[in-house]
Amino acid sequence: MPDAILELPLMLVQSLERRLVTATAVVASPFTGNEEVQDWGGEWWDYGIEMARTTGRDGRRLSAFLSALGGPRGRFIFRDPTIRQPGSLLAPQVAGGFQTGNQLVTAGWPPFSTPLLAGDFFSLGSGARTRLHQLTADVVTDEAGEATLAFVPRLRSAPADGTPLEIAAPAVVLRLTAPVPTRIGRAESFLFTLAAREAL
Repeated sequence: MPDAILELPLMLVQSLERRLVTATAVVASPFTGNEEVQDWGGEWWDYGIEMARTTGRDGRRLSAFLSALGGPRGRFIFRDPTIRQPGSLLAPQVAGGFQTGNQLVTAGWPPFSTPLLAGDFFSLGSGARTRLHQLTADVVTDEAGEATLAFVPRLRSAPADGTPLEIAAPAVVLRLTAPVPTRIGRAESFLFTLAAREAL
């Protein structure tokens, strides 16, 4: 299947840095100091990931996975362990097609509830079309179990009506932005540090 993308194995993440990047530029007048903000609409995730120490065959297998990506040529799915919500039985979905921007009408939530809070994450799509989003406001549902989500980054394409939202283990598709340094220590211990950005 051409859309299949491998998932980063050995989810032993020591630490990570996640940041939302926006395609904006600020131009300041050299005479008055007044600033003009130019917003080109692009938004994406950047990651810095330090993997925990692995040894022996596990370290070599992870090294092989990263080498096979071929630097920025390859893409991989990353399920950020800091935003997992294990045990979640929620099964919300997109309610209506042709939606764009930073809001999304959804259905399938428990009625009259606040199932997710600002700062929580969800992902949409599968394979190469997987996109990660962070809520900027609490999710409040009505009597029919519908809710309008406010989030970043904005939608890059309109999801189809009925598309499920991944709540328990949201994912993002990443592409390496630099070669992966491998530090090999005593007793064949490996340390890997990844710099990656959302693959768009």
